[in-house]
Amino acid sequence: MTAYEGTHEEIDTNKGNHEDSHNGKQASNYEGKQASHYDGNHGSNHEDIQTLIKEGVAFIEPKVVEWRRYLHAHPELSGEEENTALYIKQTLDTLGIPYNDQVFGHAVVACIDSGKPGKTVALRADMDALPVKEQTGAAFASQHDGVMHTCGHDSHMAIALGAAAVLNKVKNFLQGRVYIVFQPAEEEALINGAKNIMASGVLNEVDEIFGLHVWPGLPVGTVGVRDGAMMAASDHFYVTITGKSTHGAEPHNGIDAIVAAANWITGIESIVARETDPMESIVVTVGTINGGDRYNVGCGEVTLEGTCRTFAPAKRDYIEARLAESLQALDMLFHTTSELTYKRGHGATVNHAASAQRLRKVAASYGITAVTPEHPSMCAEDFSSYIAEKPGAFFWLGTGYEGCPALHNASFIIDETILKTGVTIMCGAAVDVLLETKSAD
Repeated sequence: MTAYEGTHEEIDTNKGNHEDSHNGKQASNYEGKQASHYDGNHGSNHEDIQTLIKEGVAFIEPKVVEWRRYLHAHPELSGEEENTALYIKQTLDTLGIPYNDQVFGHAVVACIDSGKPGKTVALRADMDALPVKEQTGAAFASQHDGVMHTCGHDSHMAIALGAAAVLNKVKNFLQGRVYIVFQPAEEEALINGAKNIMASGVLNEVDEIFGLHVWPGLPVGTVGVRDGAMMAASDHFYVTITGKSTHGAEPHNGIDAIVAAANWITGIESIVARETDPMESIVVTVGTINGGDRYNVGCGEVTLEGTCRTFAPAKRDYIEARLAESLQALDMLFHTTSELTYKRGHGATVNHAASAQRLRKVAASYGITAVTPEHPSMCAEDFSSYIAEKPGAFFWLGTGYEGCPALHNASFIIDETILKTGVTIMCGAAVDVLLETKSAD
């Protein structure tokens, strides 16, 4: 029994009908057509490889769907992706692809090596799920209560496995290597799987890196990519405002932390509304507020948590400084004692223009619609850690069918027809990088 044969049922779904029509004849044609080139003496060009990639994607698509459904049914939280990593390693073993699992946490970095000198390109997929109770009603819904792949990372992993399978079949046409990076802990900024993988040195030789995210805001099968800013930096702040509790009938004998907190919340809104250029994208959100013990007791302490989203590093510094200053002013006004803990999370994801253009070119060559989104997203991605050090680009893969829920929604589910598009773009981008070496020879 292999990692992906006989271990999980074939499940029907109303999102993407994928009956396995790939019979033995098709498999024979696909394998045989490639085998005729594997003597190492047969010349190749971009069109030949493109044809093989198209055939390979069509052949592997049912498996990609199957992998995705298994991973969807077995989600694991950030830093806990042990069984997810095991499943990926078993699948890679079956595909005959070597990997390194001694990088960071539950990360798995597969390597497809042509055996010839050339460039090195990396393709990245995140692995972790979220603490959400699934409400999709899918037959392959989460089997782990309260944990769900509501951000599409199951799809990202399945696409990466599909790309690995196809690229492994065409590697004899290429020069150089492809790393397939299965990364844990994207959702938890304080762990930051990407930053730790970069720190490990395993990607030191990478010349270019690509990643994707399924995206309900784009039509099904559409690719969205921008030059420059794609997604925002995300920071997490904690605030404690301490006053003095008293009887609710004698407020003059205390310092009401709730009143102080209410004034602070409304006050910091002016940092964005009145201190920031309206053409700049900045968000300051207070997401939680907790305080008080009883209806007739003046509150002595309030705790708050929130997030700041920015693109420019200077604005990131400015927001942090202004939050601290605003609390100092609050303490002077209300005689409170306040404390700010500001933790920086993912940096802004800023695409390299040449890499973004490469993705557009690849999409066009495979007949896939690529658009330039009008605005970047204020959501964050730790893919930023890769392209802060390496050339690369991050793109959105549209799954915006009518009524598609938002990311992180308990009812979020993709249209599975997009999986083949994701595999195609990932393969195409990798091949385009590696063939540059050949064309330069």
